[in-house]
Amino acid sequence: MFPERVSRILGIRPDGPLGVSELRATYGGFFLCLGAGCLATQSDTVFMVAGSAWCGAAIARLMSVAADKSRSRENIVGCIIEATIGLMMLSAILRFS
Repeated sequence: MFPERVSRILGIRPDGPLGVSELRATYGGFFLCLGAGCLATQSDTVFMVAGSAWCGAAIARLMSVAADKSRSRENIVGCIIEATIGLMMLSAILRFS
C-alpha cells in the first residue's frame, strides 16, 4: 500500500514504475496473501511451507552477510525477525510431530 515508506525502511530505491510495482507485489501482496492463506486454511502444510520460506530468507540473509560482507544492524535485525517468524510458524508442527 505504501511503497515509498517500505522502500525507506528497507533502504532500497524503486527505479520507476516497475520498481514501485515490485515493491507492492513482493512486500505487499505476497506477504499479505501468504499470511491470509495460513490464517484461512489453518493447515499444518501451509504453515510448514510459509515457515520454511521465512527460515529460508533468514538463511539466505546470513549467507549474504558472510559472502557479501553486508553486516549491518538492519541485516541482523532482519535475520532475527525472519527466523523468529519462520520458527513460530513451524513450532506447532514441530511440537506435535
